[in-house]
Amino acid sequence: MEESFRRAIRKMTGRSLLRLGVRESRSKLEATLAQNMAVNWSIALFEHLDAVSNTPETAMSGPEMISYSPSAWRLIETEFPKLLEDTRDKFEEFRLKWKQRFSTDELHRILLQGNWIQETENGWVLAVRNNKTEIGNLYLSTVHLMVGDAEKLFVMLSSRVLHLQDRFSKYWHEESAVDAVSKVLPCLEASFRKKEESLIAELRATLAQVAKDRFALPFSARHKPRTYSSSYACVRSVGRFWDPNSAYENAFLAYLEDFCDYSVGLCLLIAEWYRDKWSLFLRGFSRGQLDLFGSLQKQE
Repeated sequence: MEESFRRAIRKMTGRSLLRLGVRESRSKLEATLAQNMAVNWSIALFEHLDAVSNTPETAMSGPEMISYSPSAWRLIETEFPKLLEDTRDKFEEFRLKWKQRFSTDELHRILLQGNWIQETENGWVLAVRNNKTEIGNLYLSTVHLMVGDAEKLFVMLSSRVLHLQDRFSKYWHEESAVDAVSKVLPCLEASFRKKEESLIAELRATLAQVAKDRFALPFSARHKPRTYSSSYACVRSVGRFWDPNSAYENAFLAYLEDFCDYSVGLCLLIAEWYRDKWSLFLRGFSRGQLDLFGSLQKQE
């Protein structure tokens, strides 16, 4: 995981990845996995396991490697690097596009047109009261479309990953699922897919909420409105909480950087997780491991 993503997580959510607590027992973890399995695939899995236990001699005959698919393995080595590179490129285009949209001149036009900055007798002020409606309307006027673009990229990545998964599993099942023992691993993988897809959908749904929560922070505090000598000075100060060190021309550019680092990091995390998942499953396992398990059972 890249450090930029770690920083973005802390900034966008206010939390770090570090979680301290008691490690769950193996039996609890197995119970959780069992609950996440699709019922129809779990039934098929038990049938294959029963077939293996009823005819153990068949499990010890045949090629050394079980459930290994060379064609699918070659696809992993070529397709996932391209997917990761394309994801980085798409988000770099996204970043450049919204840097232009959040230039100070463009931001000045948007805020002035929406009466979010107003001129008073003492100077220019930000006309946003501390209530959810006005903060939400300012969000809709400024970063809502940006978040929508990021969600579209997220959906596109998810679709590509699932398409690759379908290709992997097709080769895998055709090449390696030839008997009961070789069908155990493919059946186990298929039983978790529905849960995996629901988790990805939940992650996509959280993207907008994380963006809204982060956006609202500078406007939620109760304080006397500050006045500025010019409309541009007022615009540059909007959301200064996002840029406490004044490193950017305006605070919306700082918000963009954090949000973009968070979004691309989340997408890369999903792609890398699927890459690692299929690297694990497609390597299969050896018949020697089956013999080892059988020996252990006899000793017990």
